[in-house]
Amino acid sequence: MTRLKLDPVHRRLLLLLAVACFSEGFDFALLTVVLPQVRHTFHLTHVHADLWVAALYLGALPALALGRRADRRGRRQVLLFAIVGYTLAAALTAAAPNIETYVACQFVARCFIATQIAVAWTMAAEDLPADRRGFGFGVLALSSALGTGFCAIVEAVVLSPLNASWRWLYLCALPFLLVVAYLHRRLPESARYLRLQDSTHAVQRLSMLTRPPYRRPLALICLTVLLANLTTEATVFAVDFLETGRGLSDSSANLLLVAAGAAALPVLIVAGRMSDRLGRRRVCIAGLLVQATGLLLFFLAARGTVALGLALMLTYIGLFAAWTTGTAFAVEAFPTSLRAGASSAASMAKLLGQASSFALAAALSTITHRSSVTISVLVVGPFTAALIVAFLLPETSRTELTDVAVPEPVGSGEPSVAGLPGRRLG
Repeated sequence: MTRLKLDPVHRRLLLLLAVACFSEGFDFALLTVVLPQVRHTFHLTHVHADLWVAALYLGALPALALGRRADRRGRRQVLLFAIVGYTLAAALTAAAPNIETYVACQFVARCFIATQIAVAWTMAAEDLPADRRGFGFGVLALSSALGTGFCAIVEAVVLSPLNASWRWLYLCALPFLLVVAYLHRRLPESARYLRLQDSTHAVQRLSMLTRPPYRRPLALICLTVLLANLTTEATVFAVDFLETGRGLSDSSANLLLVAAGAAALPVLIVAGRMSDRLGRRRVCIAGLLVQATGLLLFFLAARGTVALGLALMLTYIGLFAAWTTGTAFAVEAFPTSLRAGASSAASMAKLLGQASSFALAAALSTITHRSSVTISVLVVGPFTAALIVAFLLPETSRTELTDVAVPEPVGSGEPSVAGLPGRRLG
């Protein structure tokens, strides 16, 4: 099989979008890294922290409207706006005097970060060749992971030894405004979106996503994403667990997190490339199963630094594989005029799943007072998601996005879904 290489234009696009995704990874790590200090600052129990964090993740709800704007006004404009909005919300978080203000600022930040990542992946899907989209998704996921690692390193190597406040990490988001200036000059609009603007079907109603043939795949994709993220509480509390449950210091816990994540980094590129060859579904299923298994080992069986590190590494291997391939479904299964809206709906489902994870964990902890029960229930999410992917989702790899018909139904005809031209899913 001939190996398709990315041309300079595609490589440049990936680099620019990767810069934008770096801030999303940085934000993902922020809560994990600062949670023990935030709990101490605002005098929160584990259960109270779960409930407050669940509330801030609901910031995903307005993201669908911003994603829809990207379908109407262009990807580039919305992406730049989202990065600015996230940066300012993160910086304001640093000045939060109480938990209510902290959650309010992070609620807004979650809205912008959900929009940001949805639009970035949409642009990659639209402008990369079909045979290399998985590889491109891996590059974006790798950039996010590097942002995650950078955040943990700053805390472990710089702030923790100085006994500096967690607030400094949120101020570290301000330099991302320089990213906006850089992207404003160099990031082009999606070529596929520009072609859509010139067509007679440049505007489609968002309600089209609730009609056949889009309704069923969108519902299944959103349900899969929600279930896969029910383990978020366990992932976010990893550092807190290492400190309070296993007795590691702040620096040691964060360095262990960085080491485990760094060891799993190659999976991001490998999983993306493998999904181009073997299919998104197979790689995503494997990732979900490995992630759930790693979490069970980390919280229930691992003792000692080495065992904890290996279990955490296994968790990240699965998480990275599922993340790289699972995100692709929402951006590959819908037409250009609805793609950003569908991607934002999936991002909203992701954050709703994360919010549900914290709310469910809080309820289980209150009722059972046993972390083993909590983690055992949470991992049911990715196991169930794997079953949905295996039996209900369509394969979208190696399918040109131009295979998707854009027009709304006329008479007895129907638009099609990627990989299934002219067919109704279900």
